[in-house]
Amino acid sequence: MNPIVGTAAATKEGCREVEIDVRNKCKTNIITGHRLKKITNNVLKLVLEEKGRANAEVSIVFVDDAEMRNLNRNFRGINKSTDVLAFPMNTGKFANINPDLLGDIVISVPTARKYAEMNERSLERELSVLLIHGVLHLLGFDHESAKEEVAMRELESEFLMLVEEELTFA
Repeated sequence: MNPIVGTAAATKEGCREVEIDVRNKCKTNIITGHRLKKITNNVLKLVLEEKGRANAEVSIVFVDDAEMRNLNRNFRGINKSTDVLAFPMNTGKFANINPDLLGDIVISVPTARKYAEMNERSLERELSVLLIHGVLHLLGFDHESAKEEVAMRELESEFLMLVEEELTFA
């Protein structure tokens, strides 16, 4: 297990900077640390720039289903694992700490692997989908209503196509 995959800063066009802290708390190897950093950099850079965020800080943590279940139970009152959770830091009592601090994204690797198999796509592609989903939540998008869900899924598809132009998935 590689507990800390790394911190990366993606800079483009002068002052645009996306700071990403990636941690792997999952006992299984996901994909190489270099590849994971490249995927997270590309996903975050594309989504945040498209949504007009000049600077941003995001933390991404990869966990197992037991850890995800604990987080889901403690923060949402749902006693089961899920694929991705997002914890925005730009709303509520945290809103004034740092405007660039978007928040945390937590992804369950076993659930991502299961969804990848179900959807007949690579784990890398599934992780990209979940990262995009998490970033959209950090930016205030939700899927509580059918209308919101359709809009969010359309955005996810658009961003996945942009990411796929940058990356070749295994």
